[in-house]
Amino acid sequence: ARFAVAKAQYAQAEQALKKLSNLARPEEIAAARAKLEQARYGRLLLEKSIRDATVRSPADGTAVRKLAEVGELVGVGSGLYVVSDLSLVHLTIYVSETELGDVSIGQAAEVKIDGPGDRVFPGRVSYISQEAEFTPKNVQTKDERVKLVFGVKIDIPNPEGILKPGMPADAA
Repeated sequence: ARFAVAKAQYAQAEQALKKLSNLARPEEIAAARAKLEQARYGRLLLEKSIRDATVRSPADGTAVRKLAEVGELVGVGSGLYVVSDLSLVHLTIYVSETELGDVSIGQAAEVKIDGPGDRVFPGRVSYISQEAEFTPKNVQTKDERVKLVFGVKIDIPNPEGILKPGMPADAA
């Protein structure tokens, strides 16, 4: 809003200068020129303020989490958003001890997401945990919770941006 006002003041000062140039005394012209310069510098100052208030991400990606609200005061170095590169996403699955021998790093995997269609996304195993852990808490039966499993991370290329953080999926 201040920028729009400054632009209007600048235009008004320009018009006043043109008007005075035709009919005015030299001191009136000088005063009008000074007012025009003042309006010009006011506009430049506001343009700089707008540039200074614009925040650009240092990395390309997608904003996946908002850390501050509009109007909130943040300090230098504070985060505003969490930006992630979603061109390669990771799926963590859990493999039982009995199936662990069938999985190796670099092995191809097929990933299917919940939802419409039977689209299969190709992936590769990039990590296998060295330590067993209990089945994640989202398994509800007591029999399943007592089994030990190993975390396996699968990297999945996502050039179309279809896969999003937190999407449930299955892998084979």
